[in-house]
Amino acid sequence: MRIWQHSFTALIFLIFGATGSFAQSTGSQIQWEITNRFAPFETQFESASDRSSLFDRYKLLPKESFEKWHERLYQGGLASPYQEALAAGDHAKRMHWDQDNNQHAQRILNFVKAEDDPATTIDVKVWVNSAKQCSWSFGGKTQTTTCREPFWIALPLAGASIAVKIDGQHKEKFLKPKHSVIVALGDSYGSGEGNPDYPATWKANRPLAANNNFGWLKATGRLQTPPEKIGASIKHWVDDTCHRSFFSHQSLTALKIASENPHTFVSFLHYACTGAEIFDGVLVPQYQAWGQGVYVPYSQLNFAIRDLCFGDAKDYGAVTAKELGDVQIDQFDRRGGKDNKRDIQSNLNPDPKLDKFSKQTAKLRKANGGHFPNSGILTCPNAKMRNPDHVFVSVGGNDIGFGDIVTYFVVPAQWRVGLVGKAVFPQVCPSSHNRVDGEAFPNLRKHCDKLDRTNGYDAGRLTGKGQPWGMEQRYTLLFNILEHRFDVRSSQIVMPQYPDPLRKSASHAPSCAALSTRDYVLPGDEPLVFNPASAWGGLKAAAPDAAIAAIGWNMKKWHFNLTPGEAKLALKEFDAFRVELSKTAQDRGITYVCSTRDAFIGYGWWQGEHLNMPNTKLPPEFGNWHPSQLDPYIFEKDTRAVRTGNDSVLIQPGDKRITGAMHPNLTGHRLIAEQVYGVLSSR
Repeated sequence: MRIWQHSFTALIFLIFGATGSFAQSTGSQIQWEITNRFAPFETQFESASDRSSLFDRYKLLPKESFEKWHERLYQGGLASPYQEALAAGDHAKRMHWDQDNNQHAQRILNFVKAEDDPATTIDVKVWVNSAKQCSWSFGGKTQTTTCREPFWIALPLAGASIAVKIDGQHKEKFLKPKHSVIVALGDSYGSGEGNPDYPATWKANRPLAANNNFGWLKATGRLQTPPEKIGASIKHWVDDTCHRSFFSHQSLTALKIASENPHTFVSFLHYACTGAEIFDGVLVPQYQAWGQGVYVPYSQLNFAIRDLCFGDAKDYGAVTAKELGDVQIDQFDRRGGKDNKRDIQSNLNPDPKLDKFSKQTAKLRKANGGHFPNSGILTCPNAKMRNPDHVFVSVGGNDIGFGDIVTYFVVPAQWRVGLVGKAVFPQVCPSSHNRVDGEAFPNLRKHCDKLDRTNGYDAGRLTGKGQPWGMEQRYTLLFNILEHRFDVRSSQIVMPQYPDPLRKSASHAPSCAALSTRDYVLPGDEPLVFNPASAWGGLKAAAPDAAIAAIGWNMKKWHFNLTPGEAKLALKEFDAFRVELSKTAQDRGITYVCSTRDAFIGYGWWQGEHLNMPNTKLPPEFGNWHPSQLDPYIFEKDTRAVRTGNDSVLIQPGDKRITGAMHPNLTGHRLIAEQVYGVLSSR
C-alpha cells in the first residue's frame, strides 16, 4: 500500500510538475484569431478595425443558440449589417455583391480565385497570455508592448510565420487559417425572400383611413423609406433582382460556421434567387426573377463556376452523359409566363433558340457582347477551380408552384371579380384531389381547368411516381451536375427540408416520412366570414390599379383568408412533395436535414403581434396600431415564423406579387439555421 502511495505521489508530482511546466509554456505560446471571419463583411469598411467590429457585433458567441443571438442583437437594435451601405446609396462601393454588374466585388473573388497568393490577406490579431513585454515582428512591421495587447497583422490566407521575442527567447509560429468556401443555391427560401436588408418603414405622423380601406398602401408619401422614390441608386437587398438577404438561413448558417472557429475564414458565395426553379434559375438562366421581373443573366450554376474558376470561364459546353445518367432531359420545359416559350426546352446544351427566345434576352446579349444569357454550362479552362467545401441548396418549391398554391387557397375565389381575379389567381393549380369544391367555387374551377390544358401539368403531376420529368428526375440531375461540376461528395451538398407553418403540434411520424392522418387538424380562419383582423387582408394591395378603380378599395366581399379546410389541402399537396424530396436526397446521400419539417411548430402564422392590418377605426379588440410600430426583425417568444400577407405588404410595399407572404421571417430563418448547423456540426 505504501509502495502504491509512494508511486502515486511520484505520479502526481510528475503530472502536476509537467502540467505546471506546460501551463507556463502555454502561457507564453503565441495565440491568434481571425478578427473578421465572414468574407461578405470585407467590403463594408476600409479599416481592419471597423471590419472586425462589424463581425464582433453580428457573430454568434461561443455555443450561443440562434435564439439567444437574435434576442441579444434585438436588444441592441437589430438591422442588417448591410442596411447602412444600402441606405447611403453605397451599394456599388461597399457591398460584396455588385448588383449593377451581377458579380462579386474583386476583393471577395480574390479569396477564392487567389487564396494562395501572398497578397490575399485577412485580418488577424496575435497575442501571448503574459504580463511581460513582447517584441513582435511580421512582414517588416514591428511592435513592442505588453504581450496581452494584440498585435494586428494582415495575414496571407495561405498562412505565414510570425515571430516574437519574450524574456530574451525567440518564438516563431506558422499561422495557417482554414478557408471554408460555401456556395449557396436555390429559391426564395434560400435567398431570404420577405426579409429586405433595408426594409420599408412608415412615418409615424400620418393617420390612416378607416373601414378596411388600404388605399394608403399606395401613398408613397407615407413611407419613411419608399422602395422606389428615394432615388435610383437606393437598393433594398443584397441583390434586389433576386431578393437576396443577409437574414437568409443559408447566410446565417455560414455566419455560425465562421463564428465558432477563430481560425476559420468563410467565403460565402450566395446565388439563391426568389422564383428560381431547378430548370429556371439553378441550372439555366432564370427567365423572370420575382423581385424585379427581369431576366437573370447567368444560371446560378454558371455564376458559381464563373466565380470559382481560377481562369476566365467564358465558353459554354453541353451536359455530359455521366451527368444525365438515365434522366430524359428532353422532357423538361420551362414554366410558362409572359414572353416565355414553353416549347423551347430548358436543356443544358448550347442552344441558340433558347438564347434568343425573347426581345429582353436579345437586348442583354447585345449589351454584353453576346456572352450571356447563354444556354449550356460554363467551362473552366483546364478544370482549375476552387471546389467548395459545402454547397447549400434550397430548391424545388417553385418547380411545383409553391407561390401559386398559396395564392390558390388564400385568394377569395367565391366571387366573380373580373380584372382582380385574373390578376391574382394562380398560374399553376394544385392536384385535382387537393382542390376546393368546384361547385362552390366555379370561377376558380374554370380557371384551373384552363390552366391544366394550357400548362399540361398541375403541381401534383410533378411529384407523381414514374414521371420522366418529375421531381425525382429533376433532383437526380441536379445532384449529378453539382457533384460533377464542383467535384464534391454527396455529403457536401446540404439541404433542409421545407418547414411546415400550418400545424400546431409536431407529428408522430418520422420527420422525413409522410404525415399521419392525425396531423391534418389545423387552425385557420372561419369560412365565408369577413374578418377585419385577418392576417391576409392586405393582399388587396396586389390588385392592379385598374381593377381597384373599377371595384373600389373596400372590396368588402373579398375575404382573403386561410381556412382549416384550405390549410389541410395545401398541407397535403406540400407533404407529397416533401416526401419525394426526402427520399431522393436520402437515397443519394445528401446531407439532408429532415428535422426542419417541424422547425416552425409553435410559431404558426396566426401568432405574434400586429397580425391585422393597421387601421385607426377597427374595434379595440382587434388591437389598433400604426404601421410605424412594425418591427420586421422583432424578437418575441410567442411569435410566427413566416410572413403573413399583411407583413409582406407593409415590409415590401409596391411588390405586386406579394412575394414575401408565407416565407420565413428572421425567426423562421434562424430556426432553420439552428437545425442545419446542428447536423453539420455533428458530422
